[in-house]
Amino acid sequence: MGKNVIEDIRRNWEEFARIDPLWSILPLPEKKGNRWKIDELYKTGTDEINSAIEYLKSLNINLEFNRALDFGCGAGRLTQALSRYFNLCAGVDISFGMLRLAQEYNQFRDKCIYILNCAPDLSIFRDNTFDFIYSSIVFQHLPPELTLNYIREFLRIIKERGVIIFQITTGIIGFSNKLRRYASILMPKPLRHLYKQLRYKTWGIKEMYWIREEFLNNFIISSGGKIIDCIDDFSSMPRYRGKRYCITK
Repeated sequence: MGKNVIEDIRRNWEEFARIDPLWSILPLPEKKGNRWKIDELYKTGTDEINSAIEYLKSLNINLEFNRALDFGCGAGRLTQALSRYFNLCAGVDISFGMLRLAQEYNQFRDKCIYILNCAPDLSIFRDNTFDFIYSSIVFQHLPPELTLNYIREFLRIIKERGVIIFQITTGIIGFSNKLRRYASILMPKPLRHLYKQLRYKTWGIKEMYWIREEFLNNFIISSGGKIIDCIDDFSSMPRYRGKRYCITK
């Protein structure tokens, strides 16, 4: 994965962090224009992580609550919630602006750290470091090659009995939406740029990526992973199909 791709992603998220950071993390229409309050945003993270822990219990998974990683942490919406359960939490993001905001509102400074990572891997961490890795509404913004590399890295840095949960987009719903997507790809660059700007103003994104479920399943298994569970998830964007994976190694 070229440095230019990583740099483009970083530049986009620095822009998001500067203009409307909390809305870009969770772009509800009514919260556009810096209308999110940090405690409201963190409440959504608490609810999500509480639900994830209950979900793991329903699968009879005996999770160790030592070290957790929040990948693509943004302003710490989920990292702060994870810190209520784990002895040590690391939030990783590509945007310094987002991490600066996350640290400003860090309520668990004795056990929650935020780390800037602009590399196409997670070489900043050793093998078998984490008991739990969580990522939500992140991979839809990354090109498939980069997403697959990070998933492979998840399997490297998770402990033998550790658990990984990640949400990912797996396709577009409906023929008309697929046609719209492919038409946008074929647009001349100036029109495509304008389309991306309009979409960003509406939904807080400039690009959407997905990986087909069958391909992703094969990739996880071939990379040494085991799929514990896989459920439907539509939290990414309207018109896009998604899955929430629970895997281990």
